[in-house]
Amino acid sequence: MNYYYLVLFFILISCSKSYQTEVSVDNTHNQVSSDVEITLTEKGNIKALIKSKFLEQNNENLELKLTDDVNVDLYDNNYKHKSLITSQYAFVSEKENKINAFGNVVVSADNGQQLLTDSLLWDNKEDKIFTDANLTFISGNFDTLYGTGFESNIDLTDWKIIKPRGSINNE
Repeated sequence: MNYYYLVLFFILISCSKSYQTEVSVDNTHNQVSSDVEITLTEKGNIKALIKSKFLEQNNENLELKLTDDVNVDLYDNNYKHKSLITSQYAFVSEKENKINAFGNVVVSADNGQQLLTDSLLWDNKEDKIFTDANLTFISGNFDTLYGTGFESNIDLTDWKIIKPRGSINNE
């Protein structure tokens, strides 16, 4: 009978072994969503409508990561649509009220002007867009300009290419 208790004792000891695993939470997301639509407002007025196939939210740094067909519709202070930004992915900083778009970024203004680049920053506080990357700018007259570095208002009517290169059609 003592043998039975001895075997039972060893079985219980072997079953009670605990394992510890370390989990890193630095890059985990608090929320993951698909087919999202986000409205950014200022004093109750729409400033941007953001659509994306996929969203990852990190509450710790107040940042949203949007991927797969990101579309950002921008509106002026009179609630009129002014331009559309499309990109492969983007980061929305809720803390800084900015959007950083990356990968085949295209800004299409309602007036026909277009900006093509690899990265872009929209600053909601300044209501301007910026890039330090190489770019192609197509004006409403189909003039094509190239350069590096760009800043503009959201409807691409008051723009500046920092380091321009290219030609203009004088017809």
